[in-house]
Amino acid sequence: MNWRNFFLGAVMACASASAREWRSADGSRTVEAEFAGMKEGKLLLKSKDGKSTVFPAAAFSKEDQQFSQQAQVTLEAAVKAGALNMQADQVLPEGLLCRIINELPNQKGTWVGAGAPFLVLRGDDLTTERGAKVMGKTLYHAGTRTFQALDGTSTLINAYSLSLDDAVNAALQIQIASGGDAAKQAPPVREPLIVTITTRGMGLPVGKGFFITDAAILKDAKTIVLHHAGQDVPAKVVKTDDELGLALLSCAVEVEQGKFLPRKPLELGQNIFAVALTTTGKTFSTPPLTKGIISRMAGADSFEHDAAIDEKTVGGYVIGEKGDVLGVFFSPQSRVLGKRSTKSASSADKPVAKALSECLRSEALEKLYVEKDKDGREKRVPGVPSLKPGTNGDEMELAVATLKKSSVIVVTTREESKAPPPAKAAGTDTPPGGGGPATGWSLSSSGTRHNAKCRFYNAANACQATDGKPCKVCGG
Repeated sequence: MNWRNFFLGAVMACASASAREWRSADGSRTVEAEFAGMKEGKLLLKSKDGKSTVFPAAAFSKEDQQFSQQAQVTLEAAVKAGALNMQADQVLPEGLLCRIINELPNQKGTWVGAGAPFLVLRGDDLTTERGAKVMGKTLYHAGTRTFQALDGTSTLINAYSLSLDDAVNAALQIQIASGGDAAKQAPPVREPLIVTITTRGMGLPVGKGFFITDAAILKDAKTIVLHHAGQDVPAKVVKTDDELGLALLSCAVEVEQGKFLPRKPLELGQNIFAVALTTTGKTFSTPPLTKGIISRMAGADSFEHDAAIDEKTVGGYVIGEKGDVLGVFFSPQSRVLGKRSTKSASSADKPVAKALSECLRSEALEKLYVEKDKDGREKRVPGVPSLKPGTNGDEMELAVATLKKSSVIVVTTREESKAPPPAKAAGTDTPPGGGGPATGWSLSSSGTRHNAKCRFYNAANACQATDGKPCKVCGG
């Protein structure tokens, strides 16, 4: 056959393969190379220097031959399926429980899930966020698993990896551990009692690695990161201001500071535009521009306006007709439709028009830069520069683009406990739809699995459908 053509196709398909050690059949020699394909008893390997060599598969150890056979089958299936888009429905200790998603025709940006859920094994290049979209990835089959949900149900699901080598190794390990017993080739993965909740917010770069964000999204946070240039960079809290509801973060990322101070004092009835930012994965969507007026001055730190704001926004800006920033808002869904934040409760006795949104004046942001020393004297947080005044562009489209570029996405995670399911009688399970005879399995002292219809069934020693060896009488 034409090995040159086969190699070219294999290299394109094996982008995720990594170098491994291959051992000769007699164990006397080893070579470090990437798997590039197997066909007609011939094994194609690619060395570190990019050189490709064809070997007889029989020249390698039994373990290497098993790896090659499994890798070729896995590779062919992955190439046939092609790159896929998926969404993480749940985070498990082993990886992500996902579904395939497809974009609706003629509805750009609208994605729907399809097909059965599957497990994507945890890896260095895999996001760990619930609800995150993983786009254009090749999945390599890594065997099957038994997903055991909190409600007591068990479902067989497929497992995949984004790495060919990892997928093959995982599948082979299961085969070896099962000892050839098909009933043991779907090890359990359990729905955790602790779920990870991910929250996104807007970060305002204020120079030299400092960012202002909404303090509410930091509550009980286990992790705080900034999405920047496709990377998740850890951040830490420098200080919070409960009155403003804001926090100052520091991060080893420097984003150019925008111009966030107005050139002229605000006026009641002044025309304004709201720039509301929403997230799509690790980027901001192009924000809409909605027009309104300043409807009410709400103290020294904030004002209210009537411009429409998307309820899904994580924050944004109120700008004037010349493109200068008049105010900033963070997670404003809690401050619209007449709902008030705690910092403006002192003015709650005054009438408020329904659907007014509250916005912090830009000047109020600099209050975050002031802290008190041990003697109670105020001092400025070291290294934080003053905000810049001025326009972000006389053309509104330019101003919106500039502000979008001058913003970052802050992502926090926190853990939330789930209540365990009600206890069931040992060895019993209710069929879907309820009712019907009890079903289940028990495990004898010798390791034999019996189903509920077998005379050897013992409800006090319940097990899963994949535990033990099937009974020769009932089949387990």
